[in-house]
Amino acid sequence: MKCIFRIVTIVLLIFFYQTNVSAQIGRIDFNRFVIGKYYEFVLTNDLIYTGKLVSVDENTISFLHESTVKKLRKDLIKEVNISVASPDYTAPDSGKVSIELKDGSLLVGSITASDKDSLTLKLSSGSLITVKRDQIVEINYLTAQNPWSDPNSSRLFFAPTGRTMKQGDGYFSVAEIFFPMVAYGVTDYINVAGGISLVPGVDGQLYYFNLKARPVHLKDFDLSAGVFYANVTSYAEGGVGALYLMGTYGDDRNALTLGGGYAFNTDDGVSDYPVLIIGGELQMSKSAKLISENWIITGDNGAGIISLGVRFFGRNMAGDFGLIYFTDSDGGSGSSGWPFIPWLGLHFNF
Repeated sequence: MKCIFRIVTIVLLIFFYQTNVSAQIGRIDFNRFVIGKYYEFVLTNDLIYTGKLVSVDENTISFLHESTVKKLRKDLIKEVNISVASPDYTAPDSGKVSIELKDGSLLVGSITASDKDSLTLKLSSGSLITVKRDQIVEINYLTAQNPWSDPNSSRLFFAPTGRTMKQGDGYFSVAEIFFPMVAYGVTDYINVAGGISLVPGVDGQLYYFNLKARPVHLKDFDLSAGVFYANVTSYAEGGVGALYLMGTYGDDRNALTLGGGYAFNTDDGVSDYPVLIIGGELQMSKSAKLISENWIITGDNGAGIISLGVRFFGRNMAGDFGLIYFTDSDGGSGSSGWPFIPWLGLHFNF
């Protein structure tokens, strides 16, 4: 067990350092926004304001909203999007934007002209396309460093993070080829998920459900609690599961997740020994993250799980590849052969 604690402690310190640095620097570069242009300001409590930017100082921004100048502290703003409310809409600093249309298509390019009815977008190929405003669902400013956020931020490899999906969002995922799952955001604070295994040649398939609720949502911290339940279709008796609590500190790029829970089965009740989970996310490029998920199983015959891998992602899809190392109570693998088990996961948002 000492070996497990040493390795997990090192992983914990690395991710905490990177997460803390990221939080101190801040996620929004307010210097790139243009005075006199219209923006949509999303606050940490999910309130949204739209207005014309008037001024930016060290700690606050001021904007004109419904004929009134409002002032907001920068640390209360979690996201700034370009607003389509104004006919003189242009992309600040000639940056690229992504435009999502009502038919589900996505356009990426630079806005060259606009009026009250439409926008003209220059694509990367150099061609120009005119987009009607009434067909636009959302416009986002794309930075060179992070054009897309991780679409699978509510999970590490297997374990949940403290984050939840927004209301109406959902995803379909497959782990280790044979274990599909569908998840849905009932509200911004309550998510449900479930699935059934598709292992060929097996009489009884494993089915599983997960319910997660997020009671705490701060600028850089989310806390969630939930219950996971699983059983086998050919087994008539009760199944097994876990009650858990997970907290995530950081942003979409770099974050540290700590938590744990108690396993249970419907015959014997809840275990006396908790399982502790330490995980982290460290973004290496605009579309790749380093992921680590580590379990400490306490008790007389304690064991552990150590994992490290990479998540590649785009706007709506993500793919995970990692290596898992199981340890016994002495910190060894207990295997004379190749000690690592590969982890493969695919994820699609809808």
